Amino acid sequence: MGKGGIENRVEQQLEADNKPFYANLRLGGLYDSRVGSASGGGDEDSDTAFAATLFAGWQAPLEGNFGLSLDYGGYADFHQDFDEYDVIDQSVSFEPQYISGQSIYSMPFAFNYAMEDGETDYSKYTVSPTWTYLIPKTSQAIAVYGIGSIIDDRDNSILDEDGEAIGAGCAYLLFFDNLSRIRLSLDYQHTKYDARVIDYDTPSVSTDKREDDSIVAGVDVQYQFNKFFGIFTNYSFIHSNSNVDIYEYNRHIVEAGIAFKY
Repeated sequence: MGKGGIENRVEQQLEADNKPFYANLRLGGLYDSRVGSASGGGDEDSDTAFAATLFAGWQAPLEGNFGLSLDYGGYADFHQDFDEYDVIDQSVSFEPQYISGQSIYSMPFAFNYAMEDGETDYSKYTVSPTWTYLIPKTSQAIAVYGIGSIIDDRDNSILDEDGEAIGAGCAYLLFFDNLSRIRLSLDYQHTKYDARVIDYDTPSVSTDKREDDSIVAGVDVQYQFNKFFGIFTNYSFIHSNSNVDIYEYNRHIVEAGIAFKY
């Protein structure tokens, strides 16, 4: 959530036509050092995949300093070896905004629906109060945001992995003259599940509920050959601490490919 929105807000400040619609389609290859870690598999094998990502939305001022953004994000990957972990992840968000000088105060409400191996995995409801600051006389912006989520576990596992998450994050964005850009981000999230430690068939006999702490650091670069076509690369590092051993890990994800932009 928000990965496309901050870019579009800055572009609206930089472009004379101030178009309300945007779309960014990415197609490329992906390397994941720990496939399955986010879905309970506990599989530490790495794999490569073909991945496709689409961010699309509409954003326009409504009246005076108030604005509104409607966004869609879709992601799908297709692994070379571990196709049981193929993911289709979609989200829609509604984001009222208040603009004051160089600052944008917003409150995105998002619904996220994820599938794994063609079956429903979970749905998630998230609210993320955000402050975005457009640095004067530059093509730069920063965003600081909170995260609050309710997770509805909908897979076929007997584990009750409904959960609640809270967290915070920040992002920095730098645009160049041709609208190529670099985005840096850092997120922290604490998630508490209804499932207990003993439910995961581990040596522990603890009846405490599972709790995870994750830190995600990322860098994303997109270079535009022209207004509509470019290339991209990104890297994410995920560090997870948990009272369930199989969710203690470091994970590296690298992706690169071509990008089509409107």
